[in-house]
Amino acid sequence: MKYDYIIWDYNGTIIDDAWVAVAAENIVLRDHGLSEIDMEFYLRECEMPIENFYNKIYDFSKCDFEEVADAFLRNYDRISVQAKPFPEVVSAIESFSRLGLQQSVISGFETGRLVKSLKEFRLDGYFGFMSGSDDVNCGPKSERAKRVVEKNGYDPKRTLFIGDMYHDYETSRYVGADCILIAKGHQGADVLRSYKTVRVIDSADELMDLIK
Repeated sequence: MKYDYIIWDYNGTIIDDAWVAVAAENIVLRDHGLSEIDMEFYLRECEMPIENFYNKIYDFSKCDFEEVADAFLRNYDRISVQAKPFPEVVSAIESFSRLGLQQSVISGFETGRLVKSLKEFRLDGYFGFMSGSDDVNCGPKSERAKRVVEKNGYDPKRTLFIGDMYHDYETSRYVGADCILIAKGHQGADVLRSYKTVRVIDSADELMDLIK
């Protein structure tokens, strides 16, 4: 096996919630008298930190970032009860566990909310470490990923980071780990593949062949 340790991103990688983000954002946009966005626009323009994306759709001389972000989160919370994990990702997590790989997960969710969500899907038992965020701006994951690696004694050269956005690749590079991005989350396949150094796959079904 190439890897002993797997670090998963949560939103858009394990859980299928890009459509939730679009629906929640459109409520906020309507409330501000602004044009709605569609999934094509979202997958093309979304990026982290989220304020970079918001600058494309809001005029913050006329509204407050934290107010917009808080409204989005309230809408997201209400709609996200309908979101489910990708079945093929669940299968990969189960397969990695059977192979004895140590797995952790990082999310833009607040930690308690992340743990609750994983418990609801009966996935919490697969992860030795779960790291959430209290940052409304969904800022860089790099330092949290570094803490995951150091706290758990992961060898970065034997660690694979699995995500859905270019920021996940940047995070993996920061800690010295390899990265695979699954193009089913918050950034489109064309966007991800425009970064020539990033390994991009279309489905988690491809993961097993890539970790051997």
